[in-house]
Amino acid sequence: MDSKKLSVGTFMGNTQKLRSLSGFTLSRTDHSEHMKVPKHEHEYPYISLLLHGLYHEKSIVSEHDIKAGASLFRPKGFEHKNEIGANESLCFNIEIQKDIIDKKLHKKAEGYIQFERNNLEVMKIYYAFQNDFSEELLNIVLEENLYQLFQEQRKELTTGRALWVNKVKQEIRLSPERIYSIDSIAKAYHLHPNYFVRKFKEATGFTFGEFLLRQRISKSIDLMLSTNKNLTEVAIESGFYDQSHFIRHFKSTFKTSPSHYRKTVKG
Repeated sequence: MDSKKLSVGTFMGNTQKLRSLSGFTLSRTDHSEHMKVPKHEHEYPYISLLLHGLYHEKSIVSEHDIKAGASLFRPKGFEHKNEIGANESLCFNIEIQKDIIDKKLHKKAEGYIQFERNNLEVMKIYYAFQNDFSEELLNIVLEENLYQLFQEQRKELTTGRALWVNKVKQEIRLSPERIYSIDSIAKAYHLHPNYFVRKFKEATGFTFGEFLLRQRISKSIDLMLSTNKNLTEVAIESGFYDQSHFIRHFKSTFKTSPSHYRKTVKG
């Protein structure tokens, strides 16, 4: 069966909200449970963040389940089909009409890219969309965060021979709430602490402390959006010393309080 070509701003499902900007089209769409989405492709490259639910995706390069919090970049013309899980799915989509994506990144990613769960740059853009930022401000948020997002991904795909970096990142992503020290991690991988610090920054673009903080904030987003835990519980379970420590770092990242962010994003 031929692939269905979808024009800008068009997604299979129900479009709840749509904003067209200079070089970008943003939308929030939902799909009913067990819906089968036939093979299709899009006119422009886009990022899709799954806010709620689960779906199974099949393409020529992979077949896997996509869970809430996941965001994927799909290039123009990327053919894929989906089957929605037992619950309704809700997606936020960023269609990119501007020429801002490194073509070499496409080749390294084998056609598509899956970003880390609750990626902070994508979540910042969604907050701005939900909060109805002005066109000018929303464009600034988009360009700044997409630039940072693709810079991070370039680092992610070119870590090279420092395989220990990937192991450390995976460990932090799985358990950001744990207490870590540079000395203990460097020792575990038989590295000098100074070498560890320098190579980790070269490979990721972040200091170890910055990377750890990002993962803790990412986990806090997951807890705020998927549970009814209060902010003290969210803070402790995400690895922050206390609620005030959590709020301070969250505000520094998102320029808003966790409670306002939670209310805005959950809609």
